[in-house]
Amino acid sequence: MKKQTLNYLYAILFGFSLIFVSCNPDDNKGETTSTDLTGSITEDRTISTDVNLDGAVTVEDGVTLTIKKGVTIVANASDLSYLLVKQGGKIIAEGTESEPIVFTSNLHEAGAWGGLHICGKASINSGATGLSEIGNATYGGNLDTDNSGTLKYVRVEYSGTILDAEHEANGISFYGVGSGTTVDHVQIYVGADDGIEFFGGTVGIKHVYVYGAQDDSFDWTEGWRGKGQYLIAVQTPDGDRGFEGDNLGSNNTATPYANPMFSQVTLIGDNTNSGYGMKLREGTKGQIYNFIVTNFDKRSIHVEHDQTLLNVVDGSLMVDYGYVNNNVTDVAIKYSASEDVDENGNVIGVHEKPANLADHYFENSANIHLMDLTTGVDMTTTYTGGKDAATLDNWFTSDDKIGAGSDWTAGWIKE
Repeated sequence: MKKQTLNYLYAILFGFSLIFVSCNPDDNKGETTSTDLTGSITEDRTISTDVNLDGAVTVEDGVTLTIKKGVTIVANASDLSYLLVKQGGKIIAEGTESEPIVFTSNLHEAGAWGGLHICGKASINSGATGLSEIGNATYGGNLDTDNSGTLKYVRVEYSGTILDAEHEANGISFYGVGSGTTVDHVQIYVGADDGIEFFGGTVGIKHVYVYGAQDDSFDWTEGWRGKGQYLIAVQTPDGDRGFEGDNLGSNNTATPYANPMFSQVTLIGDNTNSGYGMKLREGTKGQIYNFIVTNFDKRSIHVEHDQTLLNVVDGSLMVDYGYVNNNVTDVAIKYSASEDVDENGNVIGVHEKPANLADHYFENSANIHLMDLTTGVDMTTTYTGGKDAATLDNWFTSDDKIGAGSDWTAGWIKE
């Protein structure tokens, strides 16, 4: 009888243990194996298997969307499909070299879907806040250390849906995104607009490769003050610029000034329709070190507008330690003052350059090498004798080579 009673007790206790284990509130919390990602995400969700993204998908304030390594998210090209992370929301997308996370489309061509858009609370110079071009979501504020999540080993393919003549979706748009956000090992592959565009904010990016953007590979405006290291742009025949950097078009002296810092950059044009390697204009400041610019047919570097030229003179816009292709149809590095135009867009006057600009030409630096780089230079190319940006800012990995190199691209990028 005692033995039978003990057996009953063991059975009861075992049953209770199963109840407690199965009811653990942390088990599979918010995890989904659904085949569709649609509408507003209003509670924490984890994506652990491949899913379809259909239409406008938004991550709401206070909500975290987690995407597991190896997941592929396929956007529906027949709808205006995009993923928008709103202020206060987060995306945690951490792939690995062997299992990257891929955002793609069921139609494999540029412009098939609307890409990834992240809105943060960091400061901008176009107003206290702004509204995103895609999704009309608020961004900006005064929290420059804001954290919108993590993107690691992430590839975004075939983005750039055209909304109208003024609005096209980038691969990734960072709207007022703060420096607490991590972006490392990201590729933008074949898009109809910019690869990555920054609208203000302070977010930094490392190990980013943009291939086949039909507009600019890296674009900034509205006072972006982040950092970038190990950046590659490869433009194809439909592409435009490697870098397009603005402070603010409507007010070139708006503050906070756009003032990014870069090191280890390789910008490669297609040697036919890619006009400019770097277009630095509309009052941007910044420091660009350890770069290679080649195969942009018109100019390798173009500095434009009065305030931008003044920034060159006072040293707040610095381009140093680089190899620049001088086999171009115009000049390798050009400095253009602002122009006045009539109501039809015709140039009716050109401003004078600062009188002392000649003393500050980038190419007068002993560290700028102007040479024919048309052949024999690709994204694997590096040179010695650069500047270690880590001595200026400890955000940077210590490295004094010139050019991005490509050892970090193996195993996870698409070519």
